[in-house]
Amino acid sequence: MPLCLIRHTRVTARGLCYGRMDVPLAASFATEAQLVREALTLQFPQGLPPIWSSPSLRCRRLAEALDAPFQLDARLQELNFGDWEGRSWAELDSPAARHWGDNWQTAAPPQGESLAALLDRLRAFLAELDSANAILLTHAGPIRALHHLVTGQSLEAAFRLPVGHGDLILLPRP
Repeated sequence: MPLCLIRHTRVTARGLCYGRMDVPLAASFATEAQLVREALTLQFPQGLPPIWSSPSLRCRRLAEALDAPFQLDARLQELNFGDWEGRSWAELDSPAARHWGDNWQTAAPPQGESLAALLDRLRAFLAELDSANAILLTHAGPIRALHHLVTGQSLEAAFRLPVGHGDLILLPRP
């Protein structure tokens, strides 16, 4: 049975570094949420499996729009970018940011979270997930990390995967 990963819908924060920071949803939210509902109905015609959501507003609002019970789990949050949260990517052009970009598998943003920490919290989440199939409403970083953890694909390949807003990504359960 599949693990269904869904990235939140579009937000208005263009060019900003945001991970844990709550940012406003785009005006297209209602339309995008409806498209996600329709895609889930096609994927799960017998009814939706258990739903877990990142507590970030952009994920929680989508969970609420599905009109089904859901649970919040902080382990599904995006990477914590620490001191960089809320700053523009252009403003972050610095030696520290270049070091992180060159060493993204081992380095962490100042006062932020490393990829290893993200992977650890997602491993713990998966270990506790007892449903045959499930829907996870989360972010691009965790989706790529989960793809790596579930399929065994290399981190480099998993983090090159395109993950669009509102996309449904199905992964086979191990």
